Amino acid sequence: MLSPDACQTAIDAVLYERFDRNEMPNVLSSRNEMFFKQGSTDSMAFIWDEDSNVGGFNETGEQEEVVIENTFIGNQKSKRVTKYMKSIPISWEAFKTDKVGKRERIGAQIGDRGRLTQDKLAILTTYGDAFTGDYNTTPDGDALASNSHTTLKGANVDNLETGVLNPDNLWTATVALGNQIAQDGELGGQLFTGWLGPLVLYKTAKEVMNSSLIANSGENNLNIFETDFGEVAIKQSAFLGSAFNSYANANTAYHLISNNHEITRLVLSDISTDMIEPKYTRTDSYEMRARYAESTFPGTFTGYLGVTGASAS
Repeated sequence: MLSPDACQTAIDAVLYERFDRNEMPNVLSSRNEMFFKQGSTDSMAFIWDEDSNVGGFNETGEQEEVVIENTFIGNQKSKRVTKYMKSIPISWEAFKTDKVGKRERIGAQIGDRGRLTQDKLAILTTYGDAFTGDYNTTPDGDALASNSHTTLKGANVDNLETGVLNPDNLWTATVALGNQIAQDGELGGQLFTGWLGPLVLYKTAKEVMNSSLIANSGENNLNIFETDFGEVAIKQSAFLGSAFNSYANANTAYHLISNNHEITRLVLSDISTDMIEPKYTRTDSYEMRARYAESTFPGTFTGYLGVTGASAS
């Protein structure tokens, strides 16, 4: 409720908080179309299957019976949309006599906190949850980053690495992503196009990937991440660090994606705000009410690789 202090003339000023988080370098937003596949939905639940693909070709001799192989879908999974709300009552008296502009600031503050909540939850329930699967698992039942994913045709996929962020370990992760197999057990081959980590790792990531020569080395070798992978997007989020993320290796873990990943954000309704008049409330108060409804989840493990950063080699 709007404080009675806002209606008293004894106050000279109110020191409203201001923030610079959106000015931080390469901060990740839930609206980022590269790291979150954006979509809309008109229902409270989204249901999907994985596809097995068709498999490789078989050598066939003259007049030899052709081998028939099935292609199918499976591992059906569903994800519900969640609604989030914020309601701020403002008494009729306070609304009419506000002396410090608090009434006007409420709308901006609600919008700011709405976007903040969207970003925080989208990041924490996908990338922040990648190693534990507490909020979301992939259709095969594993956490997004796992060394025991199972394809629809029974092959094993390992998209979990452990090395601390340095040139050699990032190359190991890049190779693992490039060698990632598809649902039919054949080579999928995923090109490393995006890196994401906590703010504390951002400096290291820039040094490793954006320097002309190999970082942390006395040799003058060319940095392959700058020469051959120069279009890699580098993003960071404070929400992935230990201040907000309870994962044990939050400050050392990082994520690699290709353009083919399926980490998804589906929106039923974006942030909307209504001012409810006193005649519609039981307390003769105005009420500023805001809401949004959406869902974020990893559709499958394809095109993604997670690194715990917990191992020195």
